Amino acid sequence: MAEKRGNHYIHKKKEGLAAGTLLYTGAVDATETVVTTHLFKKGSYRSEEGLAEAREGEIRYIEICGLSDLEEIITIAKGFSISNLSLEDAFSTNQRIKLDVYDSYLSVTLRISEPREQQITLFLGAGWVLSIAEAKSAIFTPLFAQLATASSKLQGGSASMLLSAIIDTVVDQYLLRADELELATEELEEMVITRAEETDASAIHHHKGEILRLRRMTSPLRELLSALIRSNNELLDHTTIFLLRDVQDHALWLAEECEMLRETVSGIMEVYLSSLDMRMNSIMKVLTIISTIFIPLTFLTGLYGMNFIHIPFSTLHWGFYAILAGCVIVVIIMALYFRKKQWW
Repeated sequence: MAEKRGNHYIHKKKEGLAAGTLLYTGAVDATETVVTTHLFKKGSYRSEEGLAEAREGEIRYIEICGLSDLEEIITIAKGFSISNLSLEDAFSTNQRIKLDVYDSYLSVTLRISEPREQQITLFLGAGWVLSIAEAKSAIFTPLFAQLATASSKLQGGSASMLLSAIIDTVVDQYLLRADELELATEELEEMVITRAEETDASAIHHHKGEILRLRRMTSPLRELLSALIRSNNELLDHTTIFLLRDVQDHALWLAEECEMLRETVSGIMEVYLSSLDMRMNSIMKVLTIISTIFIPLTFLTGLYGMNFIHIPFSTLHWGFYAILAGCVIVVIIMALYFRKKQWW
């Protein structure tokens, strides 16, 4: 289940402030700021804590996790001539996925759902990549393993290749989440069809909310990747454009999958509501049959309950048993009639 955020008025924090005002507006408490610099070139990779300078030929990736120390982040960002408007988007952690193109760098905003939903903002410049995330995420561990592997193409690639690799890692995470939701949807569909009593409308509604959440997070991906591919920006080399086209294919599949899952869950809800109606109709049918059977029995018992002096069989010692047997016969005849008519 998605983590509940306590503050639902995150936009209220920036009310009345000028554009470019640097303020953390996250709905959860900011985690400790940790800065790590990854430096790599063909045949070499090293990682240092804090901001480190690149040697000749090295590509520099500055990874910033946690937004508690805004002053430190601003100081680092200003060293790369990143504008306040870009930093404002990085600190306003409710942004949608988007691309911004500036004179000396590109800015890409993405969202990560693991271990909790958070925002990561990527900046690409000449020979450097900088990322600002709300918290450390384990999904990038394999990426750093690639950077440390001498035989990997990523280690000998450009800064834009690293950017595309980060985007691809985030999209792969979306694909895994879509696979999980697809499996859960199939299980929910089977349960609603075969064992509807084991679930309820709130569970189906929650599952639909998870699908809509993934759809909301990923729906701008196609526009972002298309804009990157068509931008002809000098910061993006030919190999990067080729890699981004592959990521774009994944984004198209993801959009179709989210739409299919949304429609499937809507259908599951309709089936569940129909099953409730059928169960209610079945219950009402049984109750109606029981009530119908008791109508003649009530008539007979009411008839023989009248205070007349002369009532047939009232003076006979076996009269009560005769009336009782008559009631049983009436029940049997009505039950057989209902069965013949397939009402029961």
